[in-house]
Formats: sequence, structure tokens, C-alpha cells
Amino acid sequence: MSEQLLADRLYESFRREEQITLILGSGIGADATPGVADVLRLAEQYAVGRSDGGDLTRMLALARVRRGEGPPSELYTEYRRIFANWVGGDGFDVIAQQAVLEKYRPPDRLAGPLATHGLWQRVTAELGEDLENDLGSWMLSPAVEALGAVLAGLPGAFDNRVLTTNFDPQLEIAIRTASGRAITTPLDVDGRWDRDNAYDGAVRVFHLHGFWRPVVAGDRTPLVHDPSRFTRKPTIGPVADLITGETVCVIGSSDWAGTITSALVEVAQQRPVTVLWALHPDDPEGAARRCEQLRGEGVARVECFAGVDAERLLSGLAARLGVTVVPRAAGPRHRHRHPVWEGEFVSHPASTPPDDFLGLIRQLERRFGWQFAPADTGTPSMIFWPVRLRARTSVIHMAQALVAGALAARGASLLVCLDDFGIRDPRVTGAAFEADLRRWIGATAPGLDVEFVSLSDFIRLQRESPSPEHLLRPVDPWTVARDFYGEHNPSLYSVLASIKAVPNVAAHELEPRAWEIVQALLRRNTNRLLTPMTMWAYLHHLLLDRPAHSIMTLGTRDDALFWQQWREMYRFGIAQLYNPHISSLTHKSEMLRWDDAETLREHLTETCAVPGWDGDGRYVSWLLTNAVLLPNYLTGAAPPETGGHVLDSWADFMAALDGGAPALAVLADQATLWYRGQSGPSAVS
Repeated sequence: MSEQLLADRLYESFRREEQITLILGSGIGADATPGVADVLRLAEQYAVGRSDGGDLTRMLALARVRRGEGPPSELYTEYRRIFANWVGGDGFDVIAQQAVLEKYRPPDRLAGPLATHGLWQRVTAELGEDLENDLGSWMLSPAVEALGAVLAGLPGAFDNRVLTTNFDPQLEIAIRTASGRAITTPLDVDGRWDRDNAYDGAVRVFHLHGFWRPVVAGDRTPLVHDPSRFTRKPTIGPVADLITGETVCVIGSSDWAGTITSALVEVAQQRPVTVLWALHPDDPEGAARRCEQLRGEGVARVECFAGVDAERLLSGLAARLGVTVVPRAAGPRHRHRHPVWEGEFVSHPASTPPDDFLGLIRQLERRFGWQFAPADTGTPSMIFWPVRLRARTSVIHMAQALVAGALAARGASLLVCLDDFGIRDPRVTGAAFEADLRRWIGATAPGLDVEFVSLSDFIRLQRESPSPEHLLRPVDPWTVARDFYGEHNPSLYSVLASIKAVPNVAAHELEPRAWEIVQALLRRNTNRLLTPMTMWAYLHHLLLDRPAHSIMTLGTRDDALFWQQWREMYRFGIAQLYNPHISSLTHKSEMLRWDDAETLREHLTETCAVPGWDGDGRYVSWLLTNAVLLPNYLTGAAPPETGGHVLDSWADFMAALDGGAPALAVLADQATLWYRGQSGPSAVS
């Protein structure tokens, strides 16, 4: 096999203690490396969304017609030229960046550094570093995994360097995943590179055609270069100087731009060099032509290997060199939680809640699917619950209030901040709203002293009687606005998504959900834009006399992006606790703020006629978990029974329902008892 023969050649070079220089192309990364086709597709998507009357789209289409059936590489060069002319010299950078970001797959997009980044928004050095440090979320091909282990374990054999024509960070991720050290070193348009950034034992990854992000904060020079630029120079010396090995192995590259060939010819004119070129297509004639080309240009010692599978080659080489490759799947890439299983098998919902704050939070996560994002250190001593004032409370408010009271009863203070901007008469509306919250909080924390604060009153006082506090922290909304909208400058879409003005969807969902987003923009009011300015100003006021880690916010899962914006801007964390998401419904949905048990029974019966009604996070399962099981657990109340079934889990509820027991009626009665303080005729039998 070609892989075995090439691995033997490389091993012999290693055994003779020859320096080996590796030059890698996109073929080594398989689907985990952005290819030319990916970049062309994204360039066309960008053009469609550009507000230019379709001019850029027509230019790209014309380029396709002119190029005909030519190789995609030629079209890539033409697209770059068109983007430079129409968008700007660095216009193609955002296309390359988006191609790289498609290979970043975090388990929870809302909790990662990309949460606040907009589509086609330029990736800064700081954001890029944060993303690359999230090693487990990047796609890696098995070939690159094996190579990363080899380079991390034996960097000296390769002169502590590797050359690549790729602009993505896959090699760096692989080396660091294998506990090695990697230095990203892109070449500029003239082949220069930064020689100052170095440390012992690290592997320099030279990106010949640029890198996907700036490596220096604030750098605005173009990132990804024209691949053919070196071949237009009288000499390709800058690249040739990087090839230090007696043996050079090229893997995964067709060298369509000619950069590698030109550099090898330059090296061969200065000293003897052995070239081993691995070609993926099983085309012996093509391999022979490659050898003839190189020999004809002065590279005397060259072997070309057809049909080389990079994964088999590099895995085999690692084995020959005695390097262990630990598959990422065998390690703790991400911890996957199964709250439904844990709720049924780990513990019984009727047992007694723990007496300590963090212990109760762990049970909320395990039994009921809540999510906790801790601060860097410490246990929160204040629960900060920002709530938008509404005409009526919903059952979501009830679940949050019950948990807030239970946690406050375990040693934390509780502050409810009512976001009452845009309410015509907040005092009248707030009286009934506050009464409901106090009733539910009192159910799990009798006699608790709860502080309620009007956000509009706080902002008014800041305006009428400014204090020197603003010198310590931005406690007025206009300073926050300058920090957030001006200096931090997130994408407009991420701002709108964080304040729930538009749906927060992944980049690949934007096009199919475009009309949904447009409808949201037309429907939402602008007062939501005040939320970061006002709420964060008040939070800064709280932080004047307490450390950040002492505060935990309480909210719904879709608040995560809002608090991710906070963390990114101010660079210090506070803890967050989120209640489980309920599919398709909001605080305004009448299904979540019914008047009596009979109305709720009608909602439940109607919902059960819809296919998929019994899915996790759907109306019925969410209501059972958060409006019956949760309050019963927190207060020690006995679970309801019907038809010989104790309804203390979703499995028991479904068993009762399948057995013909009036489980829906019992659910309606129990949920109404907690939500409204009343129940209908007893359905328990």
C-alpha cells in the first residue's frame, strides 16, 4: 500500500536523525478543513444578503460563466478579485472566517464565546483566541489528530515546525489537544513573519496563505492572501527559507497555486533535498506527471505516492514512532446530561431537598433540568431576579419564584428587580404582580424579607440626583450604552437576540427562518433596547459594595445570551440559574396563565391531540415537572395519586394516562392549586 511505503520512508528518515519538513494542504483535514467549495458557497451567500441590488451576485455568476468547467481553484481566485473590487481589499476575510467557524461546533452555542458574534462580523484576535482555547468544540479529522500527537510528542524531529497552505486552526487545535504547544505564524503578503513570539518546545505552524484571524489585537490588515502571489515574484525565498529538512513530505495538497512547487525548486537549487509527495487520488499516471514536473524543474530526488489515505498514513506513522494517539471520543470532550433519565433513576422527586444552597442547585439540575452557570469561585449570597413587569404573572414566574424562595431560605438574600419601563401605570400593575410573586416565594420561604426594586425609579433617581458612584462603576444607562454599543460594539443581530427582539438561531438557520426574524423585527417595540442599559446599570450599582461572584441571576434559558454579552463586555462573571425552556410558549401565552382548573384541562386535552405532544420540554411534560413535581419537592408536599399510580415522575404520569386514569385532570387540579391557589372538582380516584 502507498501509505505503508511512505510511512516506511518517513520512519527511515527519522531513524537516520534527518530533519523532516511537513507541508500540508486542505486534503489532510477531510470535512473538518474548509475547502474551496465551502468558501465559494459562502461567498455567494454573502452576496445574496448584500444591499447592492444584486450587483455582487451578478458579478459572481458572470465569473462562473466565464470560468466554465474549470477547476474551483480558478474560480476562488476570481471571486477574491471581485470581492476586492466591490467590497474592499479585506472583503474576503469574513468569508474565510465564516468557513472556519462552520467547523466550530460547541455543545451549547449560548454558553460559548461565539454566542454574541454575528454572521459576517469580523472575528477579532481576542474572540479568535477564546474560540481556539475551546479545544473540544472544533472538528478534527482523524489524520490531523494523529499528526497533532506526533508533532506534540516529537517536535524536534520536524525542526519544531510545520507548513500549511490552510488558513484554519486545525493543526494548532490538534497539537494542543495532544498536550503540545503550538505557535500560530502566518506569513504576510511579502512572506515576512513574526520571529519574536517563540518558546522552547513549541511547534510553529506556518500558514503560507494567511490565517483566519488576526494574531495581534487591533490588526486590520488583510488576513487571507492570494495563493498565487509568491509565484509571481522573481524568487520564492521567504517560503523556501522555511523548508529546513533534508526530507520534505507534502500531504493533502494539489498545489494548484504553485507555491509548494516553486519553493521546493528554490530549495533544490541551494542544497540536496528529498521530496516525498502524497497524492490522495489513486492515479499512478498523475503521480508520475508530478514527479516528472519536479525533476524537470531541478528537484532530482522525488517520489510521488498515489492513492494515499492521510488517516491511515499518519496513524501508521504515529504507531511506528511509538506515539500514542488518544481518540477525542475516549476523553471528556463534553459532559452530556440526560435530565429525564436522571430524574427517573438518580433520585426520587418526593425526597427531602438538601439544606445547603449549592446542594439544592445540583438537585434542580439533576431532577428538574435547570441549568446553573457558576461564577469562577465562591457560593452566591444574593439572588438577583430581574423580571419584566407584565399585566399578569405566568406559571413560569411561579416556578422561578418557588426556586428563588427555596434558595433564599438557604442563606441568600433575594432582590427582585422589576423592569417596568413602558408600563403606563407601573404601581397599579405592579401591585398584583408583586403579590403573586410574594405568595409563591412565601410557599418555600415563609416570612422571608424580599426586596422589590423598580428599575424605572432607580434610573430616574440617577438622572435627578447623580452620585459620585459613576466614577467607580457605570451606574447610569448612558455610560453603559457607550460601553456596550460603542466600545464593545457587538453585532446588531446579537444585541437584538440577547434582548429577545428576534429569535436567537444558529447561522445555518438564518435563511430558512428569515421571515420569522423579519416578523419579529416588525412586531417588537424599541423599548427592549433599554434593557441592557438599565438592568446592567442597576447591577453595577449592586456591585459597588459586593464582589461579582456573590451574585446569582435568575431567569429563563433564553436569557443566556444577554448575560454572555455582560461577561464579554465587563470580563467578570456572575453566576446564572436558568429554568428549563418550554417549547413554543412565552409569558404572554394564555396556556401559561389560565384562570381555573377547567380552562387548564381544556388546554391539556387540546394539546394532547397534537402529534409530538409528549416530547421533552413540550407543554404537558413541562407543566407536570415545573408546576407540580417541583413545588411538591420544594415544599415536601405529597405527590398526587390516581388510578393506583403515584404521579411523582413523567414515567408514572404516562403510565397512568395509558392505563385510562384521569391523569390530565389531576395535573390540571394540582397545577392550578399551586398557580392560582385553587383547584377544581377532585379527579383523584
